[in-house]
Amino acid sequence: MSVPQRIPADHFTARDLVDELEERPDALAHFVLNVGDGDAQVVLLPTDPVAEHRRAVVVDAGRDKPLSLIAALTAEGSLPGVDDVALVVATHPHQDHIGAMAEVLAGLGDRVAEFWDPGYFHPIGAFHRMMAEVERRTGLLYSHPASGLSRWIGRTGITVLSPSIHLRNRFDTYGVEINDSSLSMRLQHPAARVVTRDEAGNVVDKSSSEVSLVLGGDAQTLSWSYVLTDFPFLMKSNSASSAAIAAATGDVDLLQADVFKVSHHASKRGVNLELMERIRPWASVVSCGPDSPRYHFPHDLAQEILREARDPRAGSGGKRSEEDWELRIYYTADRDTDGRALGTVVTVLEEGRRPQVWRLGDTPGRSVSVAALRKARRLDNR
Repeated sequence: MSVPQRIPADHFTARDLVDELEERPDALAHFVLNVGDGDAQVVLLPTDPVAEHRRAVVVDAGRDKPLSLIAALTAEGSLPGVDDVALVVATHPHQDHIGAMAEVLAGLGDRVAEFWDPGYFHPIGAFHRMMAEVERRTGLLYSHPASGLSRWIGRTGITVLSPSIHLRNRFDTYGVEINDSSLSMRLQHPAARVVTRDEAGNVVDKSSSEVSLVLGGDAQTLSWSYVLTDFPFLMKSNSASSAAIAAATGDVDLLQADVFKVSHHASKRGVNLELMERIRPWASVVSCGPDSPRYHFPHDLAQEILREARDPRAGSGGKRSEEDWELRIYYTADRDTDGRALGTVVTVLEEGRRPQVWRLGDTPGRSVSVAALRKARRLDNR
């Protein structure tokens, strides 16, 4: 692994993240929590116009940090505290992703409406504790989704990218490596459930203004190979027959996203260049521990792929001068030039506005407090 260069301390402005979210009810906030070599994410959805409050989606719980974040958001009024966790996802049953999932489910209680996992059995204690907690909740919706499933939570759409049904049907027979069982998803907001037309009857294309995330779980090369074919790039056709039936009228990439939560902690099998060129993220976020003594995440190969996708230089003879943070590649293990941990990465997205990156300054073993939200540091867009 190559250790990312420290981000200049003077590039941050101390701001109140709670106030920012209160002033922007249509903004979506994605938290990649600093849990070291593991995963825990929370997506704070925009305010639902019908329910008149925000809801949250929890993705993985290698540690119980989602509990402290949701408690802090609830204390500050960003979440109502009742029926406000629309979905909890265990992407796959590795310890670093579900180690505290049972505790998170128990702590959130009846606030959770729905739970997903890929349906991959793994004989570890954390998996059995998680499943016991799921089975204890008779009113909890429980699913094993596979590629192609679409789910709407208010005006936010979730599309399951992986595992492909080809892999899902091999779990219990011919076997699949556990990382390739991972649930990966694309979230978009606002997501139209029907075709929208203007007063003249013309189709209104809102895809260009939506904001989107791709959350990669621990999917690896095999799983992504199915994703790349299941979700193709739809190339525009200029043929007369296509125009006559109003088909193929625009280049559409079903994988493009503003933010990519990099799969498998940026291991050498977690990403490939074709995938990164398809997603074309505004920012990429890697969950990893400082120095990663056990797994050595992120891997040099994956880091160079992330850089090449942002700033193509391979084979040109040109030398890349930008640091990772200048290419908008962020790590939960980042530090600033004063030596302070930057910790949890928060991206705030809203249609029609430039994305923002915030840091909470927490270490892996420290919970997220109200004070951390109130004293967050926003990275200046330079």
